[in-house]
Amino acid sequence: MMRVMVVHLHALSARLHFWVVDRDKGTSACLPRPLSPLSILHTDYQPDTAVPHVAQMIKPTAELLGLNSEQLDVASPLLGWVEEPGRWTPVALLRIAGDDLPRLEGGRFITLMELLQVPVTERLLMRAAYEALLGD
Repeated sequence: MMRVMVVHLHALSARLHFWVVDRDKGTSACLPRPLSPLSILHTDYQPDTAVPHVAQMIKPTAELLGLNSEQLDVASPLLGWVEEPGRWTPVALLRIAGDDLPRLEGGRFITLMELLQVPVTERLLMRAAYEALLGD
């Protein structure tokens, strides 16, 4: 199952916020559920089957966050492939449109300065998200 990360990028200040959810086993930036604790990020994996487009994740993610589908767009169709026990999982990036950071229920926004709250594989994905949005 595909996972997504959700970000808000302010158009003028370029301030980047990641949406995270506090769960029983820690904080996660991956939706709709966290990655396995044993996951490993790969940048060179080539799947041998068709991969669904991330646009299919816009509506369920918007519903999960309490947003309208029009408020989310695809920022990066693929941040990387994560190897989890028994499966490969693509992770993509969705961006919340608009200049104002929305007030959402069920989680919170963090900045890059707060990355230590999430597992290492997700930190690497956040780095890929930063590079996809703002460059190296």
